[in-house]
Amino acid sequence: MAKSDSSNRRTLTDFPHEILDAITGEIRIHDMARLAATNKTIKAYIEPQLYCKMYTNIGTPQDTAGLVGFLKRRPEVVPMIKALVLDEYHPRYTRQLLGIEMPNLWSLLVQHEGQPVEVLSEEEKRALNCKLVDQPKLKNYVFWVECNNEASCKLSKEDAALFNQPAVDRLRLSNVDLLAFENVEETYLTYKGLATLVIEGSIYSHDALKPLFFPSDALREVTIHHWTDPPFMPDRYLPILSSAAHTLKILRLEWRYTRLNHVAGYDGLDLSAFTALRLLRIQPGVLFGPGGEGVTTYTTPSHPNLPDLIRSRIPPGLKVLLLESITIPPPAPGLGQVLFPMDIELISCLIEQKAQVAPRLKFIFMYYLEEMTEPEELYELADKHDMRLCGLYKYEISPSS
Repeated sequence: MAKSDSSNRRTLTDFPHEILDAITGEIRIHDMARLAATNKTIKAYIEPQLYCKMYTNIGTPQDTAGLVGFLKRRPEVVPMIKALVLDEYHPRYTRQLLGIEMPNLWSLLVQHEGQPVEVLSEEEKRALNCKLVDQPKLKNYVFWVECNNEASCKLSKEDAALFNQPAVDRLRLSNVDLLAFENVEETYLTYKGLATLVIEGSIYSHDALKPLFFPSDALREVTIHHWTDPPFMPDRYLPILSSAAHTLKILRLEWRYTRLNHVAGYDGLDLSAFTALRLLRIQPGVLFGPGGEGVTTYTTPSHPNLPDLIRSRIPPGLKVLLLESITIPPPAPGLGQVLFPMDIELISCLIEQKAQVAPRLKFIFMYYLEEMTEPEELYELADKHDMRLCGLYKYEISPSS
C-alpha cells in the first residue's frame, strides 16, 4: 500500500485570511479561545480578534477586578484591546484599569446598575488618581447609570479625574450625578477635540456644566435630554452653548414635557448667532417663549410680531427643525391629528419666512405628523417653498441631507 504524502496535507494555517475570517466569524467566543490554544500560529491570528472587544461580568471572576488581574498577567494582550464594556462602576478597579496604558483603546463604556460595589474615601481616590494615565486613542467614552438610581454612583470632586481623557471626541453621560464638577476649574478637563457631547437625565448645575463645554474648540453636536424640567431656566444654557456658537452643527434640547418656558419673564432662546447650526431639536415654547394657559407651544395665537420673533430666534443656516410637544398625545385610533390654531400659525409663518430667515431650511419634523388630516393646506404651502413636513417617528434626516 502506498504511503500518504504528508507534503500534500493542508492545515488550517494554510488557508488565506479571508477563509479564516469566515470560519472564526461563525464560532463562539469560548470556541475561539480553545482554537487559539491549539498552536502558536493560530493563536497569533485569533487573539487580536478575541481580545479586540472585552466585556466584564459582575459577580464572576470576569468582573473588573478580574480584568485588571488578567491584563497584569498577560500584558501582551493590552495592545490588542480596542473596546471595553464594563458592566459595573467599581471606583477602585476602574481606576486601576485606567492606570494601564492601552495604546489602541478606542471606546470605553462604563454602565452601572444596583448598589455601589465599594465606597472609597477621598484620600483613597486621590492616591489611585495619581496612577491614572491618558489613553492616547480613546475617542468614545460612555458613562451610564441605571435610571433613577443616580445615588448608587454618587461622584465627588476626586471622581472628575476619571473623565479627563484628552483624546476623547465623543462623551455620553447618562443618569449621572454631575454636581461634583461644580468644584473643579473650568479648564480642568482637557477635551480639546471634543466633537459630540450627550447628557441624558443627569443631575447638574450651571457651574457643573461649564467644565464639559469650555475645553473644546471643535464641538459639533450637543444633546441635553430630560423627560421633565431641566434643572434651571432654558435661557441660562445660552452662555454655556455660546462657546460653540460658530462650530455647533447639531443641537438637541429634548425637554418634551418641560413647563419652565411658562415662567413669567421668560423670553425664549436667541439662537440667531449660531451660524453653523444645521439641525435643531427643541420645544417651541423653549425657543420662542411662553404659550397660552395650558398649551405647551410658543405663544398666544394673536402674537402681533411672530415674523420678527422667528427672525430673532432661528439660526440662519438651519436645514432641519424638529419641534417637540406640538402633537402630543397622539391621536386616538381611527382619528386624524388636528393641530391647534397657534401651531398652524407658527408652522405657516416658519415656512413663509424661510427665504428671509433660513433659506436652507428644508425639513420641519413633528410627532405623529403622518397622522395629520387637518389642515392639508400646510403641505401645499411647504411644497410651494420647497420644504417637507415630516413625522418624527417616520424619518431620520441628517444635516448633510
